[in-house]
Amino acid sequence: MLFFLSNNGYYIAEGVLIMYKNKYINFFLLVSFGYSWFIWGSLYWWTDLPIMAIVILGAFGPSIAGFLTMYRLRGGVGVTHLLRKSIQFQMSWKAYAIPFLLVPFLFLVAYWWTDRSGALLVREPWWIVPYFFYMLILGGTLQEEYGWRGYLLDALQSRLSPLLASLSLGVIWAMWHIPLFFMAGTGQANLSFWAYGLAVMAYTILMTWVYNGSSRNLWSAFLMHMMFNVMLVMVGFEAESGYPIGFIHLTITLWTAAILVIWKTYGKLNYEPLEEMIPSYPSVTQRIREGKE
Repeated sequence: MLFFLSNNGYYIAEGVLIMYKNKYINFFLLVSFGYSWFIWGSLYWWTDLPIMAIVILGAFGPSIAGFLTMYRLRGGVGVTHLLRKSIQFQMSWKAYAIPFLLVPFLFLVAYWWTDRSGALLVREPWWIVPYFFYMLILGGTLQEEYGWRGYLLDALQSRLSPLLASLSLGVIWAMWHIPLFFMAGTGQANLSFWAYGLAVMAYTILMTWVYNGSSRNLWSAFLMHMMFNVMLVMVGFEAESGYPIGFIHLTITLWTAAILVIWKTYGKLNYEPLEEMIPSYPSVTQRIREGKE
């Protein structure tokens, strides 16, 4: 029997971590990759749809997988839990400051490192607000975060250390994008997969840090994902000799920030097992990691 606890929507029954068993994680990954890769591949090769429409339609895979996994586990209650988890707008000022101040700052550092000519930093600045809402709704945030952070990160953190869970999620997240590197017209088509993958892994660490620090509030992950995409579009990294050196600088900058966060939090990334966050919660996390649940 599974239950909710108060306003946070955390589970308090001993059987809760059944949601993190391997078969459910595998189901989630199968749906995420299967849906997205099939939609991207089939629509790209067999239709004349605009490339952005194809990307948008295929990007729903992780969130669809998140909802299906929660429905399979808990029915409508699980779906409701996932939705509630994403509309908890009351967070600490730090949870808002990091996506809106730190993330742009990291992009500024990478930009200044790449181009000191004084060129316009933000292209078409009047589009910032429209981009903000576009990236929230259709730019990857809603399509992905109900899955990546809504389900998978918690599942991985129940079995691995926060750092290893983040690195694992970063690898999975980067690999999920692979088809986009072979589709002309996508943002990934002109990038090095390895630079992109390393950037995603570093940013995943930062997102885990913010997500855990906000008591696993999915809205914080929405903001982090959205602001990364907004800044990636608005800040121009010019390629040199056909190679996007600006993105390489961004990757190094993100890893510098990630390493500082790892050092500052002793690798815990603000993670607290549910039994520490909630006094009445049964101590089960260690048993899960030891394979006893």
